Amino acid sequence: MVRRVRREQRGAWFPLLVFAVVRFGAAPVVRFGQGDNVRLAIWYYPVALGLAFALIGWFYLRRSARLGVGTRVGPYLAVGLVLAVLTTGYQVWAALGTAPYPHFREPTFLYTLYNAVESPAGSIGLALLLLARIERSWLLLAITCAYLALLLDFDNRPTASAWGGWDLLFSGGVLLLGSAVLALRQRFQSRSAE
Repeated sequence: MVRRVRREQRGAWFPLLVFAVVRFGAAPVVRFGQGDNVRLAIWYYPVALGLAFALIGWFYLRRSARLGVGTRVGPYLAVGLVLAVLTTGYQVWAALGTAPYPHFREPTFLYTLYNAVESPAGSIGLALLLLARIERSWLLLAITCAYLALLLDFDNRPTASAWGGWDLLFSGGVLLLGSAVLALRQRFQSRSAE
């Protein structure tokens, strides 16, 4: 009975899909949010992450009302919104030219880790780690670890294009592929349970 309830609670494919859209949506903002339009780039992620967490909360609440089985989405939404606010604060602080961590000529592992965690992409990864814990999903944990590993791979980064480089494509692709895998897995498990 407990396994069946947990299976019905799972819906992590939707947050992955929403965050993939947020990552892919960042490409035009990176492209056109440079120079005089830097304000556009600063405010994209706070608005996009706020809307993403609101949409994810709506999805889980609607799903729990439809199925009669709830998911503890409150802690996830609270941590996600706090991460979005902290990330926004840091991005504004860094844009003002007062970043707390010095820039090195050669990126060190600590510097890369710090930039990955404080970035909007890092806050997405941390929120997904919490969701993997809440849903008790090893597959979601593996997908999130692959996503976070892409953020930390500083040795194999190709040169960034004006559209944001390959990191947006790869990280968004991992989230989109993970969403498809989780949705298919949930669909096959629900069919086999019937």
